[in-house]
Amino acid sequence: MRNLFLLSIILFTIFCIFLTSCIPRSPNNNPGQSPTPRPTSGAYSTAWTIMVYVDGDNDLDPYAIQNINSMEMVGSTDKVKIIVQYDSYGYAGARRYYIAKDYDQFNIVSPIIEDIGEVNMGTGETLIDFIRFCVKNYPAQRYALILWNHGNGFKKPGSLQKDICWDETSGDDALTIPEVEQALKQAGVYFDLFAMDACLMGMLEVAYEVRNHNEIFVASEDNVPGEGFNYQHFLENLITSPYMGPDSLARVMIDSYISHYPFGTTLTLSSVNSLLLSSLTNEVNNLAMSIMQDNRTSKEVYRNIITRETICFSDVDFIDLGDFALKLLGHPRILSPQVKLSAQQVLNKVFNVVLYNRSQGNNSYWTLNNAQGISIYLPIYTQYVEKYQNLQFAKNTNWDELIRYLNIGGYR
Repeated sequence: MRNLFLLSIILFTIFCIFLTSCIPRSPNNNPGQSPTPRPTSGAYSTAWTIMVYVDGDNDLDPYAIQNINSMEMVGSTDKVKIIVQYDSYGYAGARRYYIAKDYDQFNIVSPIIEDIGEVNMGTGETLIDFIRFCVKNYPAQRYALILWNHGNGFKKPGSLQKDICWDETSGDDALTIPEVEQALKQAGVYFDLFAMDACLMGMLEVAYEVRNHNEIFVASEDNVPGEGFNYQHFLENLITSPYMGPDSLARVMIDSYISHYPFGTTLTLSSVNSLLLSSLTNEVNNLAMSIMQDNRTSKEVYRNIITRETICFSDVDFIDLGDFALKLLGHPRILSPQVKLSAQQVLNKVFNVVLYNRSQGNNSYWTLNNAQGISIYLPIYTQYVEKYQNLQFAKNTNWDELIRYLNIGGYR
């Protein structure tokens, strides 16, 4: 009898383990990251809630009003809710709007959900509060978050302390990329689409930092004009097809952005699959190691490829990762077969990770038509910014060691 009882316990334990193994994994498999599970399809009648975090407390404020009016040309519906937190320039304070349709192109007419007074849009706490407010009051099957403001990749000119959403009234405070990641983590929301309507944010390091909190990441490798995204056009498409997936929404967002400006305007915008960023990062790490172990090719050859042959952006320290891999592959003075192999693997992964990419025009250095959709930090003659070491990408790879290996500009 005891043997039968023990056998029953063993069989029951095996059955439980089998059931557990059949449960789908969370979108995030990294330890220490626990985003809220995505709502099951049909759990809410609203298909999308679009959260737009508009930091107008700086010189971009006129464009903030223009963009919100662009959203109002479309307005929310029962299937798509558009919620904006807008902090205006000066001490007028911040308000939350439920974007409603109207045709006044000069004034924000949408109903004010909440007047929250003067806030610092450059702190993670303010972003967390906005996200939680939207999810609590406007739950949906899918969520999108757009950060609207200035951007400069992982560094800000001058102080080099902050990266996006600069709030001049709050002492020119802004969010670092690690602060953005922590805010997303603490808010507890997994975003189907996360976009940055700001300059120079389309970096592997930025996308990698926030990879555990979104499926699709949209940003620009180069500068973004003051008018930013074409909100009216991509929201009209979403309203017409409210059940489109995040990949389709990203494509509409990118196409509408490019078509909004005159032909030849310097523009880049791409969407990346956040779920594949870790595999790309592994190959980039292998490439860094291969270059540092290459005793057949001089450092100067690599420096020349980076500074004279690879597409860079308005910040010359940000180069196009795919173009860099292409240049390594085709360069006759790269003598290491391992470097060539690693470059090919990086290029293959870039093609997989970048779901959609459009670029056109010229910056001060290059024609951007062949930009591959994701940039990376690789300074040579300029100073290495040591706050780079705070990024997860730098901590998890040897890329910062490669920078130190090749850089001759010093450190700051």
